[in-house]
Amino acid sequence: MNLALAHSSNTPGRSMENERDTKRATFDCVELCGAIHLHTTFSDGGVHYPALIAAAKDVGLDYIVVTDHASLEGRNAGYDGFSDKLLVCVGYEHNDANNINHYLALGCNTVVNYHETPQGYIDRIKAQGGIGFIAHPIEVRHYFDNYPPYPWKEWNATGFDGIELWNQMSDWLENLRSRLHFVKLFYPRRFLVEVKKELLARWDNLNRQRFVSGIGGVDAHSMKMRFGPFWLTIFPIKVELKGIRTHVYLDRSLPQDDAAAAQAMLLAALGNGNGFVSNYRRGNAQGTRIFLVDAKGRVCPPGLSTDEPKLPGRLIVSIPEKAAMRLVRNGEHVAEAGGRNAEFGISSGGVYRIEVYKGKYAWIYSNPFPVGRYPL
Repeated sequence: MNLALAHSSNTPGRSMENERDTKRATFDCVELCGAIHLHTTFSDGGVHYPALIAAAKDVGLDYIVVTDHASLEGRNAGYDGFSDKLLVCVGYEHNDANNINHYLALGCNTVVNYHETPQGYIDRIKAQGGIGFIAHPIEVRHYFDNYPPYPWKEWNATGFDGIELWNQMSDWLENLRSRLHFVKLFYPRRFLVEVKKELLARWDNLNRQRFVSGIGGVDAHSMKMRFGPFWLTIFPIKVELKGIRTHVYLDRSLPQDDAAAAQAMLLAALGNGNGFVSNYRRGNAQGTRIFLVDAKGRVCPPGLSTDEPKLPGRLIVSIPEKAAMRLVRNGEHVAEAGGRNAEFGISSGGVYRIEVYKGKYAWIYSNPFPVGRYPL
């Protein structure tokens, strides 16, 4: 990724809004915006692949990741790869014998025939050259006994590449506490507020030991619910695809003539955490740029860097709309700036990331910037 660097201050939380005489640091990249954790009629989803692909194109996504339960039938049916410019990646969702500890397996050739321990299928998926993300890690339920929670319990497991930081379906279900909350049935995205503080704290702690990527998950099922003699479709597929999204930064465009290479590029960026998660309901976050400039003038996008950033550095944020940009270090909120552009001085090691809020609603969560040698 190329960097065009110019002078500016290292003052933490310094807004660059309306500063005509301040040249800004920028970097050239290709940004992809997509939806992860989607189910089709090959498992328990309510939408066929052609309708899912058409909807993804209609809402302007660059990629989708389909994760039917224990199924790669979408690949066998020929849907894996490019559909026009939309990249379709077919993975699957794994679980243990008790139907908990769900794991999104991407880049696998076959479904792993193993359900005993999460460590076992994490290792077997990795042995295939795949990567994996813990799904809905701390899921709970307050209502709907027919839809039990599927939390992750085996936090001693190692080798997982990341976690599903924000699960759209889980968030919605957890906020339904009675049928009196009927308005949430008709406006499901309106009530997505923020990632759970408990999960953010766990993620920050994990990242002090080793890098753990964060993705956003839709968990799309286009499910139907019965109310007396009537059936209501909750989350029509186009509505689902206008919620939680995962953006990645690439240093070049996807090769349209080589789907396998394009998928490898996407999965590498997801596994390395080179990007951020957004809630489209709060605004279109495409065009957001979040990166760290180190003392040598090198640009470091979110996630793992090939070389340890040299201090002091500056974390640069540019967003499409005005909002509150918060700097988090080792789980603690340490600085804030308002507007569309800001920079934060980085003078000591730690795990840094950016949160962007519009009022009480979270809009953007960057992946971490590890500064220093592990464990931090």
